[in-house]
Amino acid sequence: MDSIIELARTLGPYAICGEGNVSVKDDDCFWVKASGTSLDTLEKKDLVACKMSGVPFDSLGLKPSIETSFHAWLQREFDAIKFVAHTHPPKTMQVVCSEQIHSFAEHRLFPDQVVRNGAKSCVVPYAMPGKPLLEEIKKSVLAFIEVEEYFPKLILLQNHGIIVASTSHKDCIASTMMCEKSAEIFIGAKVLGQTRFLSADEVEEIDKCPSEERRRKMYQ
Repeated sequence: MDSIIELARTLGPYAICGEGNVSVKDDDCFWVKASGTSLDTLEKKDLVACKMSGVPFDSLGLKPSIETSFHAWLQREFDAIKFVAHTHPPKTMQVVCSEQIHSFAEHRLFPDQVVRNGAKSCVVPYAMPGKPLLEEIKKSVLAFIEVEEYFPKLILLQNHGIIVASTSHKDCIASTMMCEKSAEIFIGAKVLGQTRFLSADEVEEIDKCPSEERRRKMYQ
């Protein structure tokens, strides 16, 4: 459980007053943050064990997050995923609450953004948390995989926040922090004038570079 505690507390600054949630797969179940608890002070007692369907086991009065359903789907649908983190980083929120969300998802500004957030990101249209959001996530992620042929390293939720999912908690931390750094640079570049994005060839060169692949694996 140390890994999910580290994940939650490291990403705590990107969620306040019970915002955000994290989960970790554990054999035939997963653990998810209880509703109303805070990421930055999360302890083992604040986690709820759930069946892979998303239904909690005996939770001693704790309720799992309202967004447990999308954690359950990601953990169940993709074998390689062990950790899921959903946060609301403030600079990124400025982007996902704007008409620039698709530009941010489809373009890259610098090499480490490609390494940590992938060549492109998945955009999920706004939906009410709970079942409506789950359905939009399922549709958007599966459509992204069909076109791009890889699982998105960064999922952008319109007017809501972000999701990262990976084999390791360190990769989730790196992806979240890189997203927030990228959002700050994206906003700043827009303010300064004409943004210079990396070309498709430049992105592909970085994405397939053996040395960058080795760096990725250091966080897995």
